Amino acid sequence: MTNHIVSISTGLSSALAGERVIDKYGKENTTLVFMNTKIEDADNYRFLDELKARWNIPFVMLEEGRTPYEVSADQRIIPNQKIAPCTHILKIEMFVKWLEAQERPSTIHIGYDFTEMHRIDATKNNYEALGHQVDFPLLWKPYEYRPYTLVSKQDWSIEPPRMYAMGYTHANCGGVCVKQGQGDWIRTLINWPDRFADAESWEQDMRTLSDKHANYALLRDQTGKKVTAFTLKELRERYEASPQNPLELDTRSACVVCGIGA
Repeated sequence: MTNHIVSISTGLSSALAGERVIDKYGKENTTLVFMNTKIEDADNYRFLDELKARWNIPFVMLEEGRTPYEVSADQRIIPNQKIAPCTHILKIEMFVKWLEAQERPSTIHIGYDFTEMHRIDATKNNYEALGHQVDFPLLWKPYEYRPYTLVSKQDWSIEPPRMYAMGYTHANCGGVCVKQGQGDWIRTLINWPDRFADAESWEQDMRTLSDKHANYALLRDQTGKKVTAFTLKELRERYEASPQNPLELDTRSACVVCGIGA
């Protein structure tokens, strides 16, 4: 029998993918894998525990041991949407190493929906090159047109991770994802100022490593014709001087989602 492998990120799309795979292929043929970045919001781990109780399937828990910020510091890199070593080291490399020990054939199920069609070809090529098949349960019929938050509440009686209700564009890495945009950083400044302060301090320390590092930042300013590095300190000071709705910033610098299919 083919082993059906689902990566569970503690977000809603991967949870719905897991639900669909279990319904179609059965618990006995499904393996659920979670790569722990160690900085997910506490409520994400609560959501994960409730999924475990619902599905009653053991999870494979993979953990490298460092956080995304520790990985970046060790690499002497200030990450951003274009370069983020945590994606590869904490997720992709961990997952690929685990896959090497798995029997074939197996099918890897990725929680891409219709907003991520542009990622499908590269993901299929990468994992098929390793001898695995790839499928996308959120693209199966019947299509799910409801918001995934409603699926979780109405169908499973499980409250979604609280970051969705807070307006975040995703529920990754406790509101301090190194790839998230300005809108989500403002949400963190409002909801978890201590987390924002820690990330701001980390970024400022990294910029002192060398003259080269002083020209890099987690964010970019794209308000003019020239794209420039934009620090969390600058974002906070701009917001404090003239508060802006995070929704107005999401389209300017939206999150680039990471994961095993990156």
